[in-house]
Amino acid sequence: MSQGAEIKRYIKDPSLLIELCREVIDQFDIGNDNKETAAMEAQLREISKAVEKLEKLGVSVPDVLRAEKTRLAASLGVKTEAYQALKHLADEFGDILKELKERLGINSDDKTGTKPKNKRSKLQKTNSEVLRKYIILVLKEFGGRARVPDILDTIERQLSNKLLPGDLEVRQDGKTIAWRNNVLWERYRMMQEGILRNDSQRGYWELNED
Repeated sequence: MSQGAEIKRYIKDPSLLIELCREVIDQFDIGNDNKETAAMEAQLREISKAVEKLEKLGVSVPDVLRAEKTRLAASLGVKTEAYQALKHLADEFGDILKELKERLGINSDDKTGTKPKNKRSKLQKTNSEVLRKYIILVLKEFGGRARVPDILDTIERQLSNKLLPGDLEVRQDGKTIAWRNNVLWERYRMMQEGILRNDSQRGYWELNED
């Protein structure tokens, strides 16, 4: 089915779009037990310390210990990425809801005196394929693994004269630059596709060598 036909299908029956959105959201599992997550993080810290200590002493690290460290890191990584993805969806759906209310003439902001939000930008932005290419290039420059701030700063330098007007807009949180947000979202898709590791240390991105 072509993209145009697919869009017409949702226009004809908007409830199908709502159902699709719910199905997508249900695929993200962030869990609701903060105590369990905190316990997993504490356990991972202790195991990491133990592994590091053994390595410094020149003692062979038991496979079971390495396996447990990998399992915990992967579990926490999945929860973190799922949370970030859902937050991104929440922000985007919030923008869409505001646009719908504007089209319907519902000005909920008027009662509080809050200035209405700007409509979704129509300015051109760098597409996801280009951002993906730069993420891979930068990671390779760093040897396949790097801190997130270093990756974003390097991408910014390499794209300095190539960023489009829409890339430089500030999102509605008043802090996040559009292109940086889009890079973070592209990173999540790359993890889903197995291009980037999903069990990397928090604050790091890493190419999957498998």
